[in-house]
Amino acid sequence: MELNGIEIAVERKDIKNLHLAVYPPDARVHVSSPKYLDDNDVRSFIISKWEWIEEKRKEVLEQARQTERNYVTGETYYHFGQHYRLRVDEKSRCSHSITKQGDWLIMTVQPGTTTEHRAEVLKEWQRSELKFLLSDLVPQWSDKMEETNVTWEVKQMRSQWGSCISKKRHLIFNLELARVPRSCIDYVVAHELTHLKVANHNKMFEAILTYHFPQWKLRRKELNDFIALPLEDAQKVTGTHNNHF
Repeated sequence: MELNGIEIAVERKDIKNLHLAVYPPDARVHVSSPKYLDDNDVRSFIISKWEWIEEKRKEVLEQARQTERNYVTGETYYHFGQHYRLRVDEKSRCSHSITKQGDWLIMTVQPGTTTEHRAEVLKEWQRSELKFLLSDLVPQWSDKMEETNVTWEVKQMRSQWGSCISKKRHLIFNLELARVPRSCIDYVVAHELTHLKVANHNKMFEAILTYHFPQWKLRRKELNDFIALPLEDAQKVTGTHNNHF
């Protein structure tokens, strides 16, 4: 369902009341509706909550993706869904790098390296790790979904996990995916490949995605619950609204 240029996912369940939610990172609007309500009922409910939706979407899109970081020993970071502590080793005339040792990320940098440069070291390591994973996942899912001549890239994106330029058969994946569980990345890859067949999130889109990836709704929920953020931050940016209709 689309309203005022915003696509709204409507899911019908065996429930008694309508449930409205706005999810990070792209302020996706989702409505769970009792099966007995028709589209006009749901649309009327959404319109009645439009001011709340706009406020919540603005909050989600403007919310910082994570707490401020200084990239010093003791800070914690997610990598493919796993929690790691950072240890910074300063060594003269070394190549800046990051390695994993148990539940630690070891950042090796030269003395005096700025916070901004340390952030870039971590970002480029995440990019390399994500691209290595996607170099396997994209061909695997492309074969499974019978798609060919697919190109892709990794970019820092503000409000989407991924996007698809169907005319160019080109997929773009958010660098932030380096922080989420592997199963969630599978979902994003399959989701974007489905857009090569269907542009919108309509019933045909869901049918095709379900055929190739029956667990996609579970993986989407896992992604929404995780949202690649520490739990305390997740509570700040996830908006929900329950209502009796």
